[in-house]
Amino acid sequence: MQPYSDDYMTFDELRGRYVLTEKTLVDNGTDMRKRLTRNRATNAAAIIGRVLRRASDMIYNYIHQFNHDNKRQDMLISTLPSLRIIIQQAMLEQVEYLLMVGDLSRSPDAAKRAVAIDYNARETLDTVVPELNVPITYSGGF
Repeated sequence: MQPYSDDYMTFDELRGRYVLTEKTLVDNGTDMRKRLTRNRATNAAAIIGRVLRRASDMIYNYIHQFNHDNKRQDMLISTLPSLRIIIQQAMLEQVEYLLMVGDLSRSPDAAKRAVAIDYNARETLDTVVPELNVPITYSGGF
């Protein structure tokens, strides 16, 4: 039953959120471990885990801006198969953005913080969820 973990995303029970796995990155052409090993990073697994959790946090925080019922949003994300795919794709886009541009959400410059979420991730999150007939960024009631 939902929520569930697989090779591409795990469900963090404590935080109630999905997080991408390293396999998702590798299967989509981004091998962070190879990059980090080349740069002699001391703990590649910890760095990769941190980036993946950060991307998850950023996507969930972005979604939460659109609706006051965040518990319901999170429940829908954790139980609707089509929405799980949308979230996975949005997080993948966000990881790629973080790796190319950096984490702009931590910038002291408000203009940079305003573009902290990747354009492609935002577009993905605006995809209509078939079971809901609205995107997860919908501001009304579900």
